[in-house]
Amino acid sequence: MNFFKILILSVFSSLLFFSCKDEDKQALLIVKMEKKNRESFEQINKAWLLNIPNASPEVSSVLNQWKEFQSFEQEIKQKPKSSISAFKQKVLNLVSKSDSLHLSVPARFNQPQVRSRIVALQTKILALDTYFSLDVVPHEKVEDLIKAINKEMIAFYMQCEEIIVKSRIPTEIGEPRIISVSDTTRNAKAINFDDLEQQEILDKNKKPDLKKSYN
Repeated sequence: MNFFKILILSVFSSLLFFSCKDEDKQALLIVKMEKKNRESFEQINKAWLLNIPNASPEVSSVLNQWKEFQSFEQEIKQKPKSSISAFKQKVLNLVSKSDSLHLSVPARFNQPQVRSRIVALQTKILALDTYFSLDVVPHEKVEDLIKAINKEMIAFYMQCEEIIVKSRIPTEIGEPRIISVSDTTRNAKAINFDDLEQQEILDKNKKPDLKKSYN
């Protein structure tokens, strides 16, 4: 009977020993992760410089009326400060604010080129969210994406500026003449040439025979 008691106690002690050992490993792993994330936070905090490009008055006037975009830009301007968790929440907010921007573009800028720039920006923000969802945030990847997001913002603003510039370009010299020639050609195609030919034959038959008149 004592043998079985000793055996049970030995098994229980072994399980307890391994359980404590696993808990120690888990605790050590958490400590290492927290240390790495503190290091990542320091690097990301230095690199987190999301910029809003300068815009012409015409572009600013349109974008200022775009409520969804203004909300997104306001989120960009507010930088997290406290911890890596604050940055994670910030990225989630950016995803939420940007996910439907391409569906609410103002009529003045609602062109495929502009929407494609917005989608490219959304893709970079989603990639940022992917990295921040990891247990240990890779600060090098995050730094690269911050630069990429800034480039996409610049590209978006430049596309809007290009639309404004093109809208100012007057009609080129010679364009009215080209339009006039096109209209003339189009009208000529509408004429029934069979009717013209028949009329020409009738007119010819009505003319007097000069040879008979001479004789």
